[in-house]
Amino acid sequence: MSYALNSLTRSFGSAALAGCLVLAAAPSLYAEEAMWPFLKEQAFGDRPIQEETGMVVLETPAKVEDAALVPLTVRIPPHVKDKLKSLSIFIDNNPGDPQVAKLTYGPAAGTGGERNFSTRVRVDNFSHARAVLELEDGSLHMTTKFLSAAGGCAAMQAKDPEADVAGMGKTVVRTFQPALRSSPVWSGQVMIKHPNHNGMQLDINTSEFIPAQYVKEMTVERDGELVFKLDSTFSISTNPNFRFTFGKGEKNDLDVKIVDTDGTKFSGRTQPSGS
Repeated sequence: MSYALNSLTRSFGSAALAGCLVLAAAPSLYAEEAMWPFLKEQAFGDRPIQEETGMVVLETPAKVEDAALVPLTVRIPPHVKDKLKSLSIFIDNNPGDPQVAKLTYGPAAGTGGERNFSTRVRVDNFSHARAVLELEDGSLHMTTKFLSAAGGCAAMQAKDPEADVAGMGKTVVRTFQPALRSSPVWSGQVMIKHPNHNGMQLDINTSEFIPAQYVKEMTVERDGELVFKLDSTFSISTNPNFRFTFGKGEKNDLDVKIVDTDGTKFSGRTQPSGS
């Protein structure tokens, strides 16, 4: 009799705990649902957005190991032949500016083949991530994934802040030939030594907040033509790392110019290094 009562008590206790968790999560989920219409209006006005049309694909990890370093990849499948106008990435529940990045494409972005863009982001709280692709005809296409991660924006720094800024601005730019010579796109990579402090992190030595300083603009050109201009926020992880495709050109040299929130300018350049 006592065993049955204890089992029943545990069952009710588990149910009550589950109910409390649902109620605790409800305000956050409600806030997120209320946030997206506002973000949408702010970024796109009353323009219609087509959802989950297969024109754009968002890849995120099923299990996040570190909320301060969450890999994210946006792919435009080969069947999309249109020229690209812009790509906007959002993390609804991130503080400040949930629009993580916006890429404005130029003529060297290329057409055809599988085009993509990858980076690493910070996630402050469980949230939907969204990629909104704008094609040359002005149509908007969105895909959404849920990120089970939290605490990435205010994660305490593991190293001395002074060590973090040592060598700041060092930029490595690489290009990669496609496996098939007939492919209309090549791949590029830009790695930037930069702490990308967001103003919410604590100095472990002083327990004071580290002032915000992060990469806010990056321009990538191929053989003198614009691939894209990136406007980014502090949601991009420390030491920004970007992978992307660009249209095949004559020499396929990439020139990169970077500006951070302090107005400091960096640059990088490469020649094809092979895959």
